[in-house]
Order: sequence, then C-alpha cells, then structure tokens
Amino acid sequence: MSRHSILPLVCLAFIPLSCDQGGFRMGHDGGDTASPHGAVFLGGSISTPGAVRGDDTDLPEEPSAGKAWVQKVPGTAIDLVMRPVPDAPGGALWVMEHELTWNLFDIFIFRLDEKKGGSTPATDAVTRPTKPYIAVDRGFGHDDYPAISMSYKGAVQFAEWMRAKTGRNFQIPTVEQWSMIAASAGIPADAVEDYGWDAKNSDETTHPIGQKKSDALGLKDLYGNVAEWCTAKNDKGEPTGVVMGGGYESPAKDLNATSTVERTFMWNDSDPQFPKSVWWLADAAFVGLRLVCLEGTPEPTTSEEKTDDQK
Repeated sequence: MSRHSILPLVCLAFIPLSCDQGGFRMGHDGGDTASPHGAVFLGGSISTPGAVRGDDTDLPEEPSAGKAWVQKVPGTAIDLVMRPVPDAPGGALWVMEHELTWNLFDIFIFRLDEKKGGSTPATDAVTRPTKPYIAVDRGFGHDDYPAISMSYKGAVQFAEWMRAKTGRNFQIPTVEQWSMIAASAGIPADAVEDYGWDAKNSDETTHPIGQKKSDALGLKDLYGNVAEWCTAKNDKGEPTGVVMGGGYESPAKDLNATSTVERTFMWNDSDPQFPKSVWWLADAAFVGLRLVCLEGTPEPTTSEEKTDDQK
C-alpha cells in the first residue's frame, strides 16, 4: 500500500471572498499563498487558471478530420490540445493530449466560471460534485498536476459540462475506444517507463503532465501517472466505469492497451460519511480522466446522467 493511501482525512473550509479583493490558499508549509479565485482552503490547495500546454502553438480552433486542434474552454483560460486517432470506426475521433488537470477540474467543481461571469444557463444547469471534504490532491501537487480521486459519476458530469461549454461531443472514452487509442499510440512494452510514471519510477506520487515522451499519437502520460476512467457495460447493458492504463502505483506489466480495473468498495473505504460520497474516492488517488471528442453535435443530455455508481 502506498504511503499516500492512508493519509488521514482533512477537513476543508470553503469561505467565499470578494473576487475583487482576491483570496488566499493555505500552502503546505502553513503559509498563505495568494490566489485569484477568491477562496480559502484549509489543508488543501486550489490551482491558478492555466492552459493545458501542448507542443504546438499555432493549431486551429476548429476540428478537422485527421488533424490536431485546440479546444478553448469558454469562460476560462484553458486550452485543450486534441489529437486525432486514425481509422476510428464511426467517424472522426480526437483525444486530449494530456490527462485532465486540476486547472480545469477546479473550475468545474467550484463553479469558478459562474463567479467570473463566464458561464451560461446550460452550463449552470449541469449537476456538479459536492465540494471535497478531504485534500483530494493528496498533497501531490495541483497546478498542472492530473486531477484525481473523482468518481465515475463525477467524470460523467464533467463530460456533460464540457459538452454544454463547447457544443462539441466530448465523452468519457469507451473501453474499446481507449484500447484503440493505446494500440495506435505504439508505446513499446519494454520501454513503458520512458512514456509514463509507474511503481518503479514515480516515487509513489503523481507528476505534472507532459514530462515523459510523447507517443506516436502525440499524447502524454497515456500509460501511468493516473489510471483513466472509461465506460464499460454491466451485465444489464448499463454504463459503468472502469479504469485503464495504470497509474503511479501500477507495475509496468499493467501499463497496456487492454487491462481494465473495476472499482471496489476499498476505493472509498475510509470515507467517514454515511452514506459514503458518490462524488469522491477517499482511497483512489490513482484515478483520473482524459476525454475524447467525437465528430458531430452532442445529443441533449439530462442534468445528471444515470450510471452504475448511482445505484
């Protein structure tokens, strides 16, 4: 078991302040760190806005089959580099170059776009996770670090928010899509540690995005760092979440294109709430997310999609 898997639960206080006056966050050394978000977090941290940085600086902002492009997330300072997946069945498919970071997930969780006047009625209507009651970044790091500890339900709602934000068909990848992406990425089985963080080279922590080699698709950290939520079907044909790709605690043999890991009760065992949170996983710091974007306009969705996690 990782030393980070048994961190004590830390109570957080969320205290709104005037955005004009600014706010502070409590740093790990106990000092106050200036934050533009107008919030105070005790025992945790919140990132400053920032772009998910890709290698290209002149990519188009409109999708084109077979080409990379940039999704500017309206009402934020975030740019997402989207990479094409060749020969995807059912139409053009693009995938985020990097894993989802706290820079964007914080905006979603804490409705920072609303506070800054950058939201719409459609995005405001999306059900979002309850505010975390533990330091969900586990002290690993926040700015440009992968977002972790969200449940599949939280991932589903983030994807819906992205559809409402952009008008584009952002989705959690299916198991089949993720396997196809990983196969196309062409990561050599005997060199996975050149492309991702695992149990051997991670020092039991996540790392900022983009520090390892790019794979054949131009993606970073597809293997390791954090395992990524994907959508499978249960025995009733209903959507359920599994993770793929392995994380910072995974042995190298688990970093591959096909292995899936199902959630167990141990992923949220230390949650003291009753009932336990459906939004956060107190014992799964290795779980993260990377979205895909499909060709075409997304179908209308409800403000909260029904998933296996809600039963």
